[in-house]
Amino acid sequence: MTELDRRLKNVQQADLSESRVNDDFVLWLKTWGQNILLVVLTVAALAMAWHWWGQRKERERDAAWGELSAANLPAALKEIAARHQGTDAIALMAQMKAAGKYMTSILADRRFDREAGAADAALTPERRAEWLKEADTLYASVAARTATDGSMGGLGFHFAALFGRAAVAEDMGDLKAAEGHLREIETRAKGTVLANAGEVAAARIASLQSLAAAVQFASKPAPPAPVPMPTPGAANDAGGLSLTPVSGDDLVKALQGAKPMTPAPAPAPAPAAAPAPANP
Repeated sequence: MTELDRRLKNVQQADLSESRVNDDFVLWLKTWGQNILLVVLTVAALAMAWHWWGQRKERERDAAWGELSAANLPAALKEIAARHQGTDAIALMAQMKAAGKYMTSILADRRFDREAGAADAALTPERRAEWLKEADTLYASVAARTATDGSMGGLGFHFAALFGRAAVAEDMGDLKAAEGHLREIETRAKGTVLANAGEVAAARIASLQSLAAAVQFASKPAPPAPVPMPTPGAANDAGGLSLTPVSGDDLVKALQGAKPMTPAPAPAPAPAAAPAPANP
């Protein structure tokens, strides 16, 4: 076999091999092509859906933060907290803001839902007790939700809520409950990044103990003895006026009832002496 024949044979074999590969690939595409295309399209659709979902969550998060910034009344803040439970820390911040609104109004003794000059702007005892209870409920909710959160944010919310509960208890006169909340802060803050909160709580506990101690007030001084004032009366043994003790009130009454004094008339001038008669 010549060299040319060998080359032609090799070319023919290569053509047969390529044809066989092409046939196998076409068969494979016919068998699995549609399934592969379906998988590719499904992955692309999932990627687009994930991207859309992420954008939607970002828009919802931005809207929630905007609502929190714009809300001022406790009712609106509590509604925001209920509606955005799973969005960042918006629910916790809304509850803390609402409780702070109650406490600020209580400290100022002015209702937040009234104008400053309104006739009913001052807090009544019933309204004060109601708002103290509302503030304590909000603080308790935040403290319960962050009780097991060891992050800096969780500890911050937890300690702030306990400080708020201590302030409410102190305002209500329950110093024992206030000390209990502060003790919890002091205990949990040890060894954490917010250890200074424990020091603040310890200082508050010391001030509470000083408030609980009995305070002794000085006795009220006795009123001063009445000052003896001279009054017209019978002459004493020395020939002067008698002295009778007169109280301050009697002296004021005497002065108010006294008649104004009129000046005495000036004495008339003495008559001039007559001239002596002339001598004759």
